[in-house]
Amino acid sequence: MIKHAKRQDFWPIFCKIVSVAAILTMHLAFITPVCARSSCPDQGPRLSAAEYCRLYAAEAQRQMRLYGIPASITLAQGMFESGYGSSYIAVKGNNHFGIKAYRGWSGPVVRCDDDHSNEPFCKFSSVKEGYEYHSKFLRDNTRYAPLFKLSSTDYKGWAKGLQKCGYATNPKYPQLLCDVIERYNLDQYDKAKSSSKTVSTYGTTATRHKLYSTARRRGLKYVRANSKDALSVIAKEFGVKERQLRKWNDLPKNYLLREGEVIYLQAKHTRADKQHPTHVVSAGESLQSISQQYGVTVRSIIKRNKLTSGNIRQGQVLKLR
Repeated sequence: MIKHAKRQDFWPIFCKIVSVAAILTMHLAFITPVCARSSCPDQGPRLSAAEYCRLYAAEAQRQMRLYGIPASITLAQGMFESGYGSSYIAVKGNNHFGIKAYRGWSGPVVRCDDDHSNEPFCKFSSVKEGYEYHSKFLRDNTRYAPLFKLSSTDYKGWAKGLQKCGYATNPKYPQLLCDVIERYNLDQYDKAKSSSKTVSTYGTTATRHKLYSTARRRGLKYVRANSKDALSVIAKEFGVKERQLRKWNDLPKNYLLREGEVIYLQAKHTRADKQHPTHVVSAGESLQSISQQYGVTVRSIIKRNKLTSGNIRQGQVLKLR
């Protein structure tokens, strides 16, 4: 009888333990996914340091001449904050410095999880505009006033000052910036006097092109044009005829490349991927620029849309497949 009584006393306690465990399990099942939110995934290719400098070193030097911020600091921050140009806000918002859309920002934004979910970040019309905003942000904020008493060649002082003035809470931030600057010899841009010198400092790497191949363009291989690049240079590097490159990219003879422009190394497709059945023409776009964007030939766009000429108008809807 005594043993039976003890068993009866234990049974309600056991039931409570099982109930509590079940509730906790259900709670975790619903709460964990919400708490385990991650930052937005990268949206573009990660550039090498040399490629990043070829694209943006001249602009960093221009900012140095205008505002006195070391070009090495601007480049190191841009590389570090944007994942070498690959981050979501860098690709979608031309924002290489992780600048959030607070303190009176009235322009467009891109949203991404950071300290909080779905935070707004400034969206710029170009990377150049983002660089300019970053410089003005530092210059016009009294918090960073002590930095502008430093020399534009004192990157170590600037790195320490940024952290001290509250730009970053990570105590290792100055060392992180200095490591990037010293690893890639970015302080050379603090001493260069012009953008032409910026190109020459890279010597043998100035004509090298990184090969890309993305799923969005269904595996088409392409490169991005460097500053003062030419089709003849790209053709020689990859062992193809310049005439063939012009044909693959729907380009006229003597065409001048723009920095960062996509150049395909094989024939484009006759239709775009399934997720891009149409395209709405924006101001300044041409059939050639649209064809490069989606990796489809100009001829196929003209044929599919029954166009009688290469003229298109803003707002026009073009079929791509």
